[in-house]
Amino acid sequence: MSADSSVFHAFTIKANGIIREIISDVGISVPFVATAGVVSDKDVAIHRVKGLWDTGATGSCVTMSTAKALGLVPTGKVLSNHAQGQSTVNTYLVNLYLPNNLVIPNVRVTECADTPSFGVIIGMDVITTGDFSITNVGGKSVVTFRMPSIKTLDYVQEANDTQAKAFARVGRNDLCPCGSGKKYKHCHGI
Repeated sequence: MSADSSVFHAFTIKANGIIREIISDVGISVPFVATAGVVSDKDVAIHRVKGLWDTGATGSCVTMSTAKALGLVPTGKVLSNHAQGQSTVNTYLVNLYLPNNLVIPNVRVTECADTPSFGVIIGMDVITTGDFSITNVGGKSVVTFRMPSIKTLDYVQEANDTQAKAFARVGRNDLCPCGSGKKYKHCHGI
């Protein structure tokens, strides 16, 4: 837990059916400007694009056209592994603006190929800085993210706790809560 778990930013994306891609609105800009030792984003132009949340991407990426639109200056080059193989690509330093006023400054991103669907890929370098969850209940998908991470999400422990509570109230001759139709003493009460 962080020192003050009441201070966090979060957002949720809801959709009908099972979603195949997680795409949200994202802002991107050049890094914050420091004037006389004070960091400010007042004079920074924010470019708005769609961002693909990709748990298969180690790091975040910007498309070539997004980098060009922002006038990003490369900070270096790296060997990048991607769906088309490997290539040497530019790296940049950017600020990312996620939904609900969540700003992540000075993120090192690589350059990726253009696509009509998005201008930024949000990779595991950003996703793992917070709590990220996807659920699908009743045919409705919900994706939620909060930062910083403030609580461990453990579905196995949650299931064990729920099952322990259900079995704690069962008498030996009651029907077993597992739904087998047997008496508890002949099923899980052994």
